Amino acid sequence: MGQYAGQPDFATRAVSITKSDDITPDKFLNGAAIFVGSGGNLNVIMAGTVGKSEITELVSPGYSGSNGSGYTAAAGIATDTNSAAGAGLTVDITVKDGAVATIAINAAGSGYLNGDLISVAQPGSDGNALFRVAAAPGHPAVSDGVLFSNLANASFVPIIVDYVLDTSTSAGKLVAVY
Repeated sequence: MGQYAGQPDFATRAVSITKSDDITPDKFLNGAAIFVGSGGNLNVIMAGTVGKSEITELVSPGYSGSNGSGYTAAAGIATDTNSAAGAGLTVDITVKDGAVATIAINAAGSGYLNGDLISVAQPGSDGNALFRVAAAPGHPAVSDGVLFSNLANASFVPIIVDYVLDTSTSAGKLVAVY
């Protein structure tokens, strides 16, 4: 650390911060030390915080029979899963000779993890159309914020930050230091 506790050793640039609850690329601070010019409360999202997984696609496991039988083309079909947390995924399917030919996400649901196995649960089918969930980490949300209370004037936040949130922030004259 620098000469004073909580301050970086050196900086190569500094940028004034506009606090915002928009979790967008233009608000991303990419791991900045935050200088607080005017003390108060500061709500931040810590560097490296990711949100819930988001399904990017459904992939056939590729073994014989994994496309099932007895299916008919339809939209908004429920799925079953081996995931303890995944729920609410519905799919649209096209069918060839009773087997699922293509699958698309209708409603992504929530809580699914990369690699979860789902089956297309259409009544009248054998229920054996199986697909693996391909998921990626999602963006953080305002609810992922960490609130630092009663920060002193002319101080540094004791963590590295990716976003400074407007909600619950009363501190001012904020500067991202890199």
